Amino acid sequence: MTDSDVQNMKELFRQAAPYCDDDYASLGYTADIGFYVDLAARIGGPVLEMGCGTGRVLLPTARAGIPIHGMDLSPEMLERLRQKLANEPKEVQQRVSLSEGDVRSTAVDGRFALVTAPFRVLQALLDREDQRAWLRNVQRHLAPGGSLCFDVFQPDYRRVHEPRGPFVELERLDRATGRKIRRVASTRPRPEFQVFDVDLEWQAESEGTWLPGAPATITLRWFTRAELENLLELEGLRIADYWGSFDRQPFGAGSQQQVVRATC
Repeated sequence: MTDSDVQNMKELFRQAAPYCDDDYASLGYTADIGFYVDLAARIGGPVLEMGCGTGRVLLPTARAGIPIHGMDLSPEMLERLRQKLANEPKEVQQRVSLSEGDVRSTAVDGRFALVTAPFRVLQALLDREDQRAWLRNVQRHLAPGGSLCFDVFQPDYRRVHEPRGPFVELERLDRATGRKIRRVASTRPRPEFQVFDVDLEWQAESEGTWLPGAPATITLRWFTRAELENLLELEGLRIADYWGSFDRQPFGAGSQQQVVRATC
C-alpha cells in the first residue's frame, strides 16, 4: 500500500467510526462474532485481534472470559472502543489491552495462542509485499503451536468486474438523534489489479431532505482460494481448516465466505 492508500483508509475509518456499530447491527452482520468467540474459547487465550475496530468481536470475546489485545490503525475507532469498554464490568476491562498501529509492522508484548483478523482485514492489504509483511508480523506474535484465523469474502465475479451505484446500502434510525441515516455506496472495480474502490457517504435526513455528508473511499483486494493457499505457504503457515461460512461448512460450491485457520 502507498502512503496515500493508508491515509485514505484512515480517513474512511474516521468518517465511519460514529456509524459502524449501528450500521452492522442494522445489516444483521453478526455470524462472525459467535464464530470468533467460540474459536477463542476452544483454543484459549490470550488472543491478539488485528483490526479490532470499535470492539464488535473483541468485547464479546472478553466477556466470554478470554484475555484479548486489540490492535487498530484508527485512533477514532479505538476511542469508540475505549468508551464502550468503560461501561463494562471491571473483570471484562481487565481482560482487554489496546494499541494503535499497523497490522503489518506494529509489535506488542507477549505471544498469543490465537491471532485473528476478522471482518476482512486482509482485503485492505493490496499487494503481495503488504500481505507477506502482515503474515510475518503474525508469526512474530504467535505462541508455539498457535493459530491464525481470518476471513475474506468469496468473490462474486459479476460484482467485482462491473461498476455499481451510487445505491443506498442501508437506511436506519440514529439512536442518538432519532433522525434517519443512510449509507450511500458506489463500487469501481479494477479487475486487472484484482481490487475495487468503494466510495461511501453517510447522509442524514432533515425535513424530508437528505443532507450530503463527507465522502470517503477505500480500496479492497479480493482473493481466490489458490492465491491464499500460496500466500500462506510462502510464509511457512499450514492451513488447518478452510471453511465456506461462519458455521464451519466446508468451502465449496455456493460458499460466500473464505474462513481460514492456519498454524505455524
